[in-house]
Amino acid sequence: MKRIQVLLIVILISGIVNAQSGEQIFTSSGLFTVPTDVTSITIEVVGAGGNGGFNGTGGGGGGGYAKGIYAVAPFDAITINIGYVGAGAVAGTTTAEGFLSASGGENGVSVPNPEIGGGGAAGVGTGGNISNYSGGNGGGGFYTYFGGGGGGSAGPLGDGGVGGNTIAWTGICLTPGGAGGISGGSPGGNGGKGAGFTDAFCNVSDPSAFGANYGGAGGGGNGNGGGPGFGAPGYCKITWCSVDVTTVTNMENGISANATDVTYQWIDCDNGNAIIDGETSQTFTATVTGSYAVIISDGICSDTSECVMLTVVIIDGINDLNDNSIIVSPNPFTSYLQIENGNINDNYSLINAKGQIIWTGKNIEKQYFSDVKSGMYLLKIENKDRTQIVQLVK
Repeated sequence: MKRIQVLLIVILISGIVNAQSGEQIFTSSGLFTVPTDVTSITIEVVGAGGNGGFNGTGGGGGGGYAKGIYAVAPFDAITINIGYVGAGAVAGTTTAEGFLSASGGENGVSVPNPEIGGGGAAGVGTGGNISNYSGGNGGGGFYTYFGGGGGGSAGPLGDGGVGGNTIAWTGICLTPGGAGGISGGSPGGNGGKGAGFTDAFCNVSDPSAFGANYGGAGGGGNGNGGGPGFGAPGYCKITWCSVDVTTVTNMENGISANATDVTYQWIDCDNGNAIIDGETSQTFTATVTGSYAVIISDGICSDTSECVMLTVVIIDGINDLNDNSIIVSPNPFTSYLQIENGNINDNYSLINAKGQIIWTGKNIEKQYFSDVKSGMYLLKIENKDRTQIVQLVK
């Protein structure tokens, strides 16, 4: 007689996520068609920047910004309108039809001497369920000498910066013009500086600058040949993840994620989805009974698999299991199961792929399983001397 201990890792049928992601950027108007299997998209939009005005006028206003996540269906068609440069709050607006929008900044204008002003109003974001930010207003110019700075576009980090005001003319032209406003983060762009002069007698222009990237506003021009800066156009970016859940079974030493060319992080579902330190490979082996899942990321998006029940069973037996293991047949089965090497004290538990016990009791050979759904099952056989696990197919 001898006593043995066997460490058996039982892995139930599991759904593993295979992430697929993509993005489409619009810098001109067009149509976005939702890809197959995609049910959620992330949209961010930037409105166009306003232009600066001529002859010592204000800088344009920066474009607004909005971002959100929205439910869609495969093959939905979404019209994307990209805002035009210098077209103001209406035609300068970027929209993703039915979801969100970011209006364009207004153009800079002149105000009578001796006032400093005329900066264009900023665009605003609306409809975003993640963020809605405003661009920066244009800075004021001094007619007809120095231009105001363009406002910065809004972005994912916040509102755009206000364009800088220029100075009043004091009889000397030596000034660079108003500073451009800073953006609220990429893809939003900075505003352009206003035009000034590099000499005291207004002969050599320090030119205005255009708005940068997307949504940055142009700086105002000066009164002696220095034209205004133009704003930057609108922008729309759509990103998505699709989820392909594949059934996998591994009855040997662990569980494996199907997705490739991604990063992996295994988590403990029974402990608040806590990260398991060091478990970042494609396969995972449990040492403690519990429920586990994997987070996979491809750099654009991340997805998490369903939790999988892994049971680590210590089997204490008398004599050699090779001689005394219970044999269950037929396998696959349809209605009834036959048992060899069993005894009247054995208790049986039939467990489905979700870890649920769908039947438990003794005398399993008398049990009718015709109504059990097709699939993979585990049959747990227990008595005071031993525990045995058998994989079955229905």
